[in-house]
Amino acid sequence: MLYCSNPHCSNTFSPDVNKFCIHCGETLTPLFRNRFRVIRLLGEGGFGKTYEARDTDKMDEPCVIKQFFPQVEGTAALDKATELFKQEAKRLYELGEHPQIPRLIAYFEQDKRLYLVQEFIDGQNLLEELQQQGRFSEEKIIQLLNDLLPVLQFIHKRGVIHRDIKPENIMRRQKDGKLILIDFGVSKQAIGSIIGQVGTTVGTPGYAPLEQMRGQVFPASDLYSLGVTCIRLLTGCLPKTDGYDELYDALKGQWIWTKYLPSVKGINSILGKILDNLLQDYVKERYQSAEQVIAVLKIQNTPDKPRTTPSVPPHYRVQVCPNIPTIGVDYTKLENLLSARRWQDANEETLNLMLKISNREKQGTLYLEDIDKFPCVDLRAIDKLWLKYSNHRFGFSVQQQIWKNIGGTPETNEKILRIFGDKVGWLGSKILRKTLLFNADLFFESLNPVWFDEVNFSIKAPKGHLPCLGACGMKIELLIGLICLYSE
Repeated sequence: MLYCSNPHCSNTFSPDVNKFCIHCGETLTPLFRNRFRVIRLLGEGGFGKTYEARDTDKMDEPCVIKQFFPQVEGTAALDKATELFKQEAKRLYELGEHPQIPRLIAYFEQDKRLYLVQEFIDGQNLLEELQQQGRFSEEKIIQLLNDLLPVLQFIHKRGVIHRDIKPENIMRRQKDGKLILIDFGVSKQAIGSIIGQVGTTVGTPGYAPLEQMRGQVFPASDLYSLGVTCIRLLTGCLPKTDGYDELYDALKGQWIWTKYLPSVKGINSILGKILDNLLQDYVKERYQSAEQVIAVLKIQNTPDKPRTTPSVPPHYRVQVCPNIPTIGVDYTKLENLLSARRWQDANEETLNLMLKISNREKQGTLYLEDIDKFPCVDLRAIDKLWLKYSNHRFGFSVQQQIWKNIGGTPETNEKILRIFGDKVGWLGSKILRKTLLFNADLFFESLNPVWFDEVNFSIKAPKGHLPCLGACGMKIELLIGLICLYSE
């Protein structure tokens, strides 16, 4: 299909045999700039249309094309819209060195229309994630802050204020689960004397702070919008089209978001204080920089009684699960895989995490000595994620309960082992094999179990079936050691 570049044409694509659009008569465009081929419409708004495309100069690598045609009236409004579009291209060029900001590929004019081409982010935004998966957990909010605060620190140090942080402008990249900050079209240059200078009001009601709605922006303005984003994802309460906001008490001039939390217990006190500070109406009462928030988060992420385990590399000592003081790794990828019900990938990621924790990545396997000293806090963190996303069907604690119910102990016998393997589905069904005794001229029937021959990466698998690290090559005695090690 060929693309019609007329922004007012409702018939965007026409058959390849056509030279002109059958709807408006405009010449069809096979390739923009003899390089970019449009695939489909992604969206449209007041500034133009956005398309998914392919970069033929880079082996048809996916990209995004933004076509600029503002629906505004008057020369001044048009000039301002054009300035903002050019500003987005400039910002992306300057900031694209950061891995969590889309990279600018091209910026050009064709047929008297402006176009911007940027990196395609394969994933979904956080509003879509909220609608599909429900309210965010405390763990996901901490992960969001840990992911985005360094990005804000990066752009603020370069004199840029985003001014439109909201769930729709934060995307979760599918390949690694990292959060990407998008849409710099309304970003504000804030170098030197420009900070605090009155300008055009731009932002989204329900997310933008008071000073921004009055035309002034500061780095703390982005932090406010980030805080609002967090409480909306925690509560699931979004701004209403009629302007009513159940999370904000206009009479008292304060946010009342905690009463809408799903749990009566509320959230971790430190996280609550961080969010309350971000939500202060007066700029001077908020955190003034992303660095300040990161410093407080580090306190939240530090266990009350820090442990030292020589086998764990220092750069893996990251706290990511609230109320579970881990010394292991970042569990974001595992949580993303489990939430997407990608059980096989989550099973492999579980082993990868355990190899990192045990400092066995080079060897690619664990040993009995590693199991004996594996940090129980990390084992519980991994188990908690498996329990949560499998509805308590999979996890080490599930396996341990089955093991105990059949009389299993660390020093168990072959019979107990086979009963367990059969219950959790690790023991192959073809267990009757003929065995030849070379020192006697006869055959006899013997039980010869086939372990991990029929692993089922599905929610319909037997209870306790996953995680099944034996499918990744771990020996059965090590698996049983892990199960016996697990404790609440």
